[in-house]
Amino acid sequence: MAAQLTAIERKLDRLGHDMQPVLSAPAAVSSPAPQQVPLLDPNLLLHQARSALLRQMPPAAHRLLSAGCSGAWYFDWVEHCYGHVPEHIGIEYYHPRPADLPANVTWIANTASDMNGVESATCDLVFSGQNLEHLWPGEMSGFLLEAARVLKCGGYLVVDSPNRRLTAPLNWSHPEHTIELTIPEIHRLLTLAGFDVTKQVGLWLCRDPKTGRLLPFDPNIPDTDWSVTERLIAASEHPKHAFLWWLEGRRNCTAPDPAAINTLLDEIFREAWPERIQRLSVPPGRQIEARPDGEWIRMPPGETGMAFFGPSMPLRAGRHRVTFDIAPDPAREGVIAVCDVCIGPDAKVLQQREVTADMRQVTLEVELPRQEFGGQFRCLSTTGGFAVRRKIRLEELLA
Repeated sequence: MAAQLTAIERKLDRLGHDMQPVLSAPAAVSSPAPQQVPLLDPNLLLHQARSALLRQMPPAAHRLLSAGCSGAWYFDWVEHCYGHVPEHIGIEYYHPRPADLPANVTWIANTASDMNGVESATCDLVFSGQNLEHLWPGEMSGFLLEAARVLKCGGYLVVDSPNRRLTAPLNWSHPEHTIELTIPEIHRLLTLAGFDVTKQVGLWLCRDPKTGRLLPFDPNIPDTDWSVTERLIAASEHPKHAFLWWLEGRRNCTAPDPAAINTLLDEIFREAWPERIQRLSVPPGRQIEARPDGEWIRMPPGETGMAFFGPSMPLRAGRHRVTFDIAPDPAREGVIAVCDVCIGPDAKVLQQREVTADMRQVTLEVELPRQEFGGQFRCLSTTGGFAVRRKIRLEELLA
């Protein structure tokens, strides 16, 4: 990841270098033919915006704890932006301990919800960068309670995460994310965990604050009203309309309320999880019909290929059942499509079933021995002549 970030930063440096002759050319002199401008990488744009806020975190921490740290590059990044801390504790569950850790780093192989290797009230600052959205309800509750325990009275918790108020309408998905929280939700959770919110800002404006119009997530898609620079600057003052939020909370020494935290998280997941499941993608050019029971993707006779896929999400260990709704054309016969369940970056197929013209529903079940990332449910047309509902039913079955 460090190598990738370095390569992207070099591309942005070249962009600035290539633009300079055009910006400085006298108006009366004909400029040369414009060079092809490299694309802006949205992930690097967000990374650099987060780096700017990392520089502004509450200063002079002697003991900093990071919840989630995927490699040695992470500690170099924090030291470069925030500054040196005498002791940096990294808690990481999914990545192995790097061999080249800095001397001031203590690596603890555990989940963010279990910090038993850290004594109570010993940390000045806890940073949870892009971590909460990877957690299930019990893990999220455990993290908040553990952060409150390990921090000194007056210490700070800093968290940032994508904003569901934008990820949902943008139909944006990440293969390792459970749900994303909104700003009111994280604000209430921090308060229940014993924190006073001291800072609340946004990164990368994705909704016009005045009109409510969605702005594209991809910075390479031009917008008639907003430049990239304007969206970066305006996001700070409009966190509810930004793709990422950044909150800082000061430990106020009151005892957290575990029961209230768990109740609130259950409510949040009950509302957000059904929406998360439906972030299905439709290839360009497909016919989408609005019907009383929702959107249906029309695959005319002879049209082949993917009808929809997604949502690219984590699936917990256990048994899962997914159901597709199909509406074949009259007089169709034989196999018309294939529905499947797949996981991972290579879309490894776990289960699939041919869809024949006499079917109105297709149900698949998969058993997972461990949590998997990038779960997708797909419908692929083989001959066309049907419509498929752009909605699935996903159930976690009891053992």
